[in-house]
Amino acid sequence: MKFQHGQNYETLSVGSSPKLSNLQNFLLEKYFTGSNPDEYLSDDFKFTHSPFLLPDLESSIRVIRKHLDKKNHILLYGDRDTDGVSSVSILGIYLREIVKRKGGTLSIRTSSQNDDYGLCDTVNKNILSISPDLLITMDFGTSNYQEINYLAEKGIEIIVLDHHEIPIEIPNCQLVNPKREDSKYPEKRICTSVLAIKLIQALDCVEEHLREESQKDGLLFSESMEINFGKIDPLEIYNRSEAHRKKIRSYMDLAAIGTVADMMPLQGENRTIVKIGLQTLNEQFKSIPPERPGLYLLMKKMNLSPHRILSKDLGWNIGPVLNSAGRMGKTEMSLKLLLSENRTEAEKLADELIHINKERRERTKRNMFRVEKYFERKPERTQKEIIYCYEPDMEPGVSGIVASRLVEKYKKPVVFVTPDHGKARGSVRSYGSENVVVLLQNVSELLEHFGGHPEAGGFSISPNNLPLLESRLEEKAPAWLEDVSKVEIETESILSFLPSSLTDKVFEEILILEPFGQGNPAPLLSLRNVRVYQIKPMGDGSHLRFSMEGVSNKIRGIVWNSATEFHNLLSEKTEVQLFGYLEENYFNGTNSLQFVVSYFS
Repeated sequence: MKFQHGQNYETLSVGSSPKLSNLQNFLLEKYFTGSNPDEYLSDDFKFTHSPFLLPDLESSIRVIRKHLDKKNHILLYGDRDTDGVSSVSILGIYLREIVKRKGGTLSIRTSSQNDDYGLCDTVNKNILSISPDLLITMDFGTSNYQEINYLAEKGIEIIVLDHHEIPIEIPNCQLVNPKREDSKYPEKRICTSVLAIKLIQALDCVEEHLREESQKDGLLFSESMEINFGKIDPLEIYNRSEAHRKKIRSYMDLAAIGTVADMMPLQGENRTIVKIGLQTLNEQFKSIPPERPGLYLLMKKMNLSPHRILSKDLGWNIGPVLNSAGRMGKTEMSLKLLLSENRTEAEKLADELIHINKERRERTKRNMFRVEKYFERKPERTQKEIIYCYEPDMEPGVSGIVASRLVEKYKKPVVFVTPDHGKARGSVRSYGSENVVVLLQNVSELLEHFGGHPEAGGFSISPNNLPLLESRLEEKAPAWLEDVSKVEIETESILSFLPSSLTDKVFEEILILEPFGQGNPAPLLSLRNVRVYQIKPMGDGSHLRFSMEGVSNKIRGIVWNSATEFHNLLSEKTEVQLFGYLEENYFNGTNSLQFVVSYFS
């Protein structure tokens, strides 16, 4: 990959909008490609879509209301990742209040690290032992045709909230999935946490509508009143009813965490939801007592800035900590934290989660060390079109993180496999535009279970099939990669700065593009002809912190994982070219800025 300097900040022309700075006008023109820039900049709820456009949403509402009215046993079952835990928490908190008021039974579960993907045997046994009247699966179930039909034959009514790819046959359930061919929902790439928000928005709109209809007709409000969905306008109710609006917004923090953690594109409706969710998260620090004590205490113990939570905090801090519990086989910890209403319990859970995340980091570090030793012994494996790695002494639970790091290092798609309780589990990560789900489908006869998204997937496999998997991947690689360009990528910074031009004002102006993430990356900046000084090692010595001549003393430079290479460059040159991103850092009660270097020359 080649890097070069982009537009000089010092020569920016006057922009078209007098309300924005020259930098903001330039960035908006660079980033925004749609027909409505107001939507891109707005956090207005009007830019979200009606939940009633989702397939099977109306029938799902009727089913849920029926079971609530009968005081039946409802079971929510979520996937073990952050989106699964966030989505099951959203619906769980909402239904918990209704069950407290009306009676009935609500059970909330998530799968664990030892379970296979989706409705595996262990999950099915758990469901049958709980024996619910209504099962709502969240973030899995779309591809579990036989398993769902089996549970339905046992007399369990089933709703599936999911966003994964649609198989040929749809199981016997209410399937709320925006990727269905008959879906009228404009967005296809939304996570299950957003689907949970849509479901409770619709449920609450129905309650509001029926209450108004009964008052209008002079009738007593009844749960069994007939619902005329055509008369319900979700946006009108949201704008008119403060109670409804506050309720829906109160769940947006969890939807934002799920969206960013599941790497959904931060465009269109997703962008609006994450913007509102960040506002809700920031309010957590100011509300006494906090709406969600577990999340509040977790953020405090992670030393996140009480002044401003940004999308980076969701993707690099909150999301990974919640996800670490699932990776380490303790998913229930994250679920309990988000559901907790007791500060003492929440504090204990937050401490345990932070400890689990430290264990996850140590396990990742050990696996990365083993991987490097593995490639030292077998360097030819890094030359393959798909990098495959399996060693029997690898530790389970962190294969996705290791696979992602290998993609960063080798610039190729990666299949990383670890042993796990007598089986083997693998993670697949793409490097460019390759669709890993297609790759897994090409070798599906060797796999016990698999699933995922175009960028990332996972599978379980018998260890006996691993040699065949490696050879089959090598065989399938050319056809799978044939549409992917082999031309070296040239990357140009969005804006190029002289050292004296880079100030904290630049960072504040860039924030107009927040939230950053998949589909809306933070702008790559570059610094021309920089002299660095006061170089200090960090951590284990592989990271560096330094000052830059001419740059505001409020900004420090950071190099991750490349201390040796950076020192080698400085031994040859007095001035360097730096490419990277401006980030806010909170430490010891103080906010500061750092220029995180991703490339140097």
